[in-house]
Amino acid sequence: MNLSPEILEALESAPLFHGVPSKLFSCNINESNLRTLNAGETLLVPGEVSHAIYIILSGRLNILLTKSDAEPVAMLGKGECAGEMSILGDAQDQTYVVAATDCDLLAFEHDALWELIDISHQAAHNMLNVLSARIRPGNRVMTESLEHHHGFSGASVVDELTGLYNRQWVEEKFSRHLNRDFSNNKPSCIMLLEIDGFNEFSGKYGQLGSEQALRDTAHTMLSCLRPDDQAGRHIGEQFAVFMPNTALADGCIAAERLKTAISGSMIVLPSGDALPSVTVSVGVYMAKQGDTLADLFARAGEVLREAAKSGGNCVKWYEKDNKSNTAQLSAGTDIPVNTGAPASANTVLPPKPFMSLWSGAHPNKNGSTRA
Repeated sequence: MNLSPEILEALESAPLFHGVPSKLFSCNINESNLRTLNAGETLLVPGEVSHAIYIILSGRLNILLTKSDAEPVAMLGKGECAGEMSILGDAQDQTYVVAATDCDLLAFEHDALWELIDISHQAAHNMLNVLSARIRPGNRVMTESLEHHHGFSGASVVDELTGLYNRQWVEEKFSRHLNRDFSNNKPSCIMLLEIDGFNEFSGKYGQLGSEQALRDTAHTMLSCLRPDDQAGRHIGEQFAVFMPNTALADGCIAAERLKTAISGSMIVLPSGDALPSVTVSVGVYMAKQGDTLADLFARAGEVLREAAKSGGNCVKWYEKDNKSNTAQLSAGTDIPVNTGAPASANTVLPPKPFMSLWSGAHPNKNGSTRA
């Protein structure tokens, strides 16, 4: 089978085939290996023995403990694989694998994979890396999720006022996603935003008005974010968003669009009375290899404070030289991102869609996609 350039590029960038010459694996692929899933369709169920490993060419897959779970314990994207545990004899999957979006997959049969491992040390090394990456964190995540599912976790993870997850959940979930992106060499950004002049707003419109402002801000965030973006209420009027597989340029544009959406949303009390809309200050930071979650919050918080001090209603981002920059974008405007090179060498990256606010997502060369 002659693979299309798009499929070949996706396979060559997949961890399972990284560094393996395409001629070694492409000869074992034919039309029957390609599979399409519609959003919500189940790929794997617990107790079934799979005879293939599925590599994601496009779309995303959710890993669920039960079919009815609202939140996946993990999400897999382009280049990642599902069902890899089945390569270990007759091992059965212990989770549901369900399409989060429409997906294109490539099924790589076990016999073909073992043949590839026999002739390629790199393929064997990749397979071990994939398995070890799944087994260690996978066991921990599943244990935590099972405890929570069966009610062993005593602490609530939901903020009752806004309906978003609370600070405890934010820090645990963000740390998990950060480590995952580091292990997969994928970019990720954190966004901190807070309502401008919240104390003055609360003093003018009272507790009812301030609480409604928090609820409406949270609702606007949820309507704008991608399914795999993680959002929560961090502290008081401050919210946090973790954006996996997102480069700094995309994160800044996402923040600008979210800021614009919040400032354009009405705040309506239960009585039907409308209050003035609020604005937000936003700080964005892209994680660097070796950063801890504390580093992310500290650097995003630093530029958030600068955004608030400059008058609010703006986005600032953190750069390598410890200087911040302000994003003032209109629809469709490119945002320059400093890469640590002299100013004359700054590059301009194209904006990417931000869920319901944008349309037509396309991946960057580095694999980041805002969709």
